[in-house]
Amino acid sequence: MMRYDTRPSAARFALFLTVLLGLQPVVTDLFLTSLPSLQSEFQAPMLTIQATMFGVMIAFGLGQLFWGAWSDRAGRRPILIWGLAIFVISGVLGALAPQIEWLIAARFAQGASVGAAIVGSRAMVRDLYAIREGAQVLARGLTGLGVIALVSPIIGGILTDLAGWRVNMLAISMVGLIGLIMVWRLLPETLQTRNPRATAPGPLLRNYADILTTRSFLAWSLIAFSSYGGLFLLLSGGPFIYQRLLGLNATEFGMVMATGSASYLVGTLLCRRFIPRRGLLRTVQFAGWISLIIGIWNAVLAITQPLSLAAIMVPHLLYGFAHGFHQPCSNAAAPGLFPEKAGTASSLLGLMMATAAVVSGLYLARYLDDGLLPYALGLSFWSLSLCAGALLVLPRHADASSQ
Repeated sequence: MMRYDTRPSAARFALFLTVLLGLQPVVTDLFLTSLPSLQSEFQAPMLTIQATMFGVMIAFGLGQLFWGAWSDRAGRRPILIWGLAIFVISGVLGALAPQIEWLIAARFAQGASVGAAIVGSRAMVRDLYAIREGAQVLARGLTGLGVIALVSPIIGGILTDLAGWRVNMLAISMVGLIGLIMVWRLLPETLQTRNPRATAPGPLLRNYADILTTRSFLAWSLIAFSSYGGLFLLLSGGPFIYQRLLGLNATEFGMVMATGSASYLVGTLLCRRFIPRRGLLRTVQFAGWISLIIGIWNAVLAITQPLSLAAIMVPHLLYGFAHGFHQPCSNAAAPGLFPEKAGTASSLLGLMMATAAVVSGLYLARYLDDGLLPYALGLSFWSLSLCAGALLVLPRHADASSQ
């Protein structure tokens, strides 16, 4: 049940979650079809091009530490309004970038600002719902995110082929503007009791220590960490595997990524059915067995290295499906353990997820030029990490209230 009566309607809240959480795939999926074009226009090395993606994740992770504590002190609405305003402005500035360094700076600002939307969304779920019900609600919002993730690479690919990457940046900015108007006009404050000392150094550090020494939080965070690391590898490495190695154009690649997003959407829909019947732990364990299959598949792929669209797409689709289980469960369970400091806990979870994305981005920047091998090995690593977390770590350390 809801924890108190002052709240948006269920339908309106699901719409808020869809738009706010959807900014994350918009800032990555709609942009990723631009990566080969950036390399051609700016003649920059792979590390610099990948910085437009993993730079977003660095800022995303660090920014959440600021937004999380501030949201516990000032409320969810203020951080959403400020964050979305910065998001819109940075998108416009990025579209005007005369050089790659300017674009990287604009993308960095986008990453920091989208952190406000993610922290605010997770914290609002904890403000209003208990852990298990919150996971179902979050899965509902993530289904909407799946729709956004499905259409974003298609739109990005079409825009890239027709008008170039700068229009992609403007499109990203427009989505942020829609979110800003919705929050400004329609979203009520969900935080009932503000903590005026949430940003004070002493209490903040004690909160960090309390959260980071809770084994159940770390166990659920391992799932979120590993799942997002593999997802970012797919997003950041996909353009070069599908377009450079397999010869797809930007629009065709957008369709491939949309298919992966569709599999994720199906995963979130089934996750919503699994949670009330099996609980969070058994739901994630089901996806853990799928992750094991993906890990083995990609290990074989790394050895045989077939340049086959089907061979590369099958584990991609399976990963998206499993991510539809791993993400809502872990994103609800980890911050849900700390109802009085949900914003701070959400920010630490976000930092861990962003760290995984940066690890994937740096790994690809160093090794992606070697072809399919590093891509397949990387996806195998993250999948096996997910399997270990779901089947070995969570049963031992997940708190009973989060199962």
